[in-house]
Amino acid sequence: HGIELADGRIEVQVLDGPGKVTAYASVVDNLTNDPLLVSGTLLEPTGATRWVLPGAANLDNPVAHWRTDMRIFNYGAVPQPATLTFFPSNGGAPTNAQVQLDAGKILTLDNIIRTQFGGENIGGVVHLATGAPASLVVTGRTYNETAAGTFGQFIPASTPAQATGAGERTLHILQVEDSVRYRTNIGLAEVTGNPATVEVQIVLPDSPVTPTVQIHLAANEFRTFALIRELGLGNIYNARITVRVIEGQGRVTAYASVIDEFTQDPTYVPAQ
Repeated sequence: HGIELADGRIEVQVLDGPGKVTAYASVVDNLTNDPLLVSGTLLEPTGATRWVLPGAANLDNPVAHWRTDMRIFNYGAVPQPATLTFFPSNGGAPTNAQVQLDAGKILTLDNIIRTQFGGENIGGVVHLATGAPASLVVTGRTYNETAAGTFGQFIPASTPAQATGAGERTLHILQVEDSVRYRTNIGLAEVTGNPATVEVQIVLPDSPVTPTVQIHLAANEFRTFALIRELGLGNIYNARITVRVIEGQGRVTAYASVIDEFTQDPTYVPAQ
């Protein structure tokens, strides 16, 4: 349609017929041709008071330069003040920032760890809290910034209702690989401010053995780790990882980041 824009929003609405529709966008870096899947979000009639965006970073290492751009869309009818809190994954002290979310507008927070919290060479999780139920869509793009463009992944924030707790459903992460071509990092985040003990299993294709570990998450803790390599399992293809809370009052969300060893391009795999 001849439209040029740097940072837009697309709405999809079914106007007629009994059919039901899903939608997504593929945002392609014109330098690297890296596609970024942006999944559609159903606007809920009732709001939440907390959103958790895991895997946020302003982090440099010998092979990559990770940055996170955050977007917050207030689809409600009134402005909404909110508190952003960054919890470092190294266990450091959390830091806060205050933002104002105008009704019907998107707040753009590029390289959020640096610009909002002054964080350098650090990663962790960003919590957004409101004093009353709010109608928000909260997302992040975490990417490796290179001289030749970016390689990244889109991560939607999770609410406590979307996470899982003790005695509730098991989360499943599919299409996991750890080989000479790809490595897999697992991300776990506690989203309510309560501790939880998590059981993580790696279901290996055609294997009678299922490696199992238990991980204790403190309140609001985010942890990411190369679980398969840390267990010394060798080349693993098409594995499935399960996550369930076995103890504590906390609620947990999970995902995998499958990273191409040649380009450092991450692919976000949500737990379902």
